[in-house]
Amino acid sequence: MQYPVDIVCYQCTIVLPVLDTPVAHTAWWRFMDEHAYHPVEILWEHSEARERIDIDYIEVDSDISSDPSLAEYAGDEWTGRPLALHPRPVARAVAEVVLRAQEAMDAHEWRAAPADAAVAVGIVQSMDFAPPPGETVDAAAVLARSAAVEAARERLHQAAAEPVGGDFGALLKELLLALPSPADLPVDELIAESGPLASPRLWDAERALRLIQHLVDGITLR
Repeated sequence: MQYPVDIVCYQCTIVLPVLDTPVAHTAWWRFMDEHAYHPVEILWEHSEARERIDIDYIEVDSDISSDPSLAEYAGDEWTGRPLALHPRPVARAVAEVVLRAQEAMDAHEWRAAPADAAVAVGIVQSMDFAPPPGETVDAAAVLARSAAVEAARERLHQAAAEPVGGDFGALLKELLLALPSPADLPVDELIAESGPLASPRLWDAERALRLIQHLVDGITLR
């Protein structure tokens, strides 16, 4: 029986399936060329490290439309490559916060309060962050995406001031500390950094908010 095997680069947050096909062999050599000096690990079916692969990771040949196919990754058709492989320090900092919260929930150590679910619903309704890395942008698009990031951050601020439980309140405060402030993302600089792809700093913030969106969506069901 053949078991699924993947290789992950933790620096670039990308996962490649290890398959025995010609295009997969080409993808493997491309991966080794791009990530040979990065922290990488082979993931077997039951590797504990799989638990750290969150939705911020690019998963080659997944069913997510914004992720590249094996052929796109192996060749030069993946237009989002420069942005997708760019470091995302904000998203990774948020990912650590999200992981600790998820572990507390899984261990039944999370103490929910009556108001948590309703507040979480309000947060999720203000977030929809899944822009593909290959999406081309102009100044107007950067302006709109920057405004969406700030609106989501403001909604988190508002939620932190509401009568939520102690665990949810602490989580919101920790997430806000991890996210960039408006001063960290001046629109004129984001526009200057963009073209044809979005600014790496903008996309990093969007990916961080996507992680938050995914976690808070789970809180709506608790």
